[in-house]
Amino acid sequence: MGTLKEICLSLDELLQPALFNDFCTNGLQVEGKEKVNFVCVAVSASLNVINEAVKLGADVLLVHHGIFWNRDSHDITGVTKKKLKLLLENDISLLAYHLPLDAHKVYGNNWKAALDMGWTDLASFPAGDKQPIGVKGKVPAQNFEAFIEKLKGYYKSNVEFVAGGPREIKTAALVSGGAHKMILDAAREEVDCFITGSRDEPTWHQSFENAVNFCAVGHAPSEEIGVHALEEFLQTKLKVKTHFIKETNPF
Repeated sequence: MGTLKEICLSLDELLQPALFNDFCTNGLQVEGKEKVNFVCVAVSASLNVINEAVKLGADVLLVHHGIFWNRDSHDITGVTKKKLKLLLENDISLLAYHLPLDAHKVYGNNWKAALDMGWTDLASFPAGDKQPIGVKGKVPAQNFEAFIEKLKGYYKSNVEFVAGGPREIKTAALVSGGAHKMILDAAREEVDCFITGSRDEPTWHQSFENAVNFCAVGHAPSEEIGVHALEEFLQTKLKVKTHFIKETNPF
């Protein structure tokens, strides 16, 4: 058993949200009960996830995508009202870490994935960025088809790809989420393949025009990595019981 204050302090110390110029609230978004026995983790604080956390009896819901974003209305209506009502009535705290969880070099969506997949000579990506959240590195030399199969196995998802670059993959860059526009950064840094979660119409042309391969593993699958890592942190470091709520979301 722990306390909400202890968990918030530990996660803030670990992820350092104050260092990031983010477009959402990082850390505690909704305050619930003080004593914490059970934490549910998920990628997003969707209505389905919150309902499941209620059913499971969670004291805390820890996510990558919270419910408060700078671009959103401040009106507590519609789905936002439903989410807050469920959390408050059931005394469940909501914790969310966005860019800090993307960027962390041990528990983050990008660096952890690169390390898990055996990349070496890791460096922040893009180079020179004030708050780089991605990673680039060397990968065991392999053809593009084998590299795609490796991604499918790791992320347990379909991979949409554009074979616009070299057939042999020796270097790659990774930025989780909706970072398809950063394919141009990957081209400038001359990596063989750029990996992110999402894709858009221009990405197809940019891959061929800039001679860099492109892979989209799904926004949600690309960001399960960090919340799973935080789940392990809570279990081993804070001795808190956890449960991952899996949503079927290939986007």
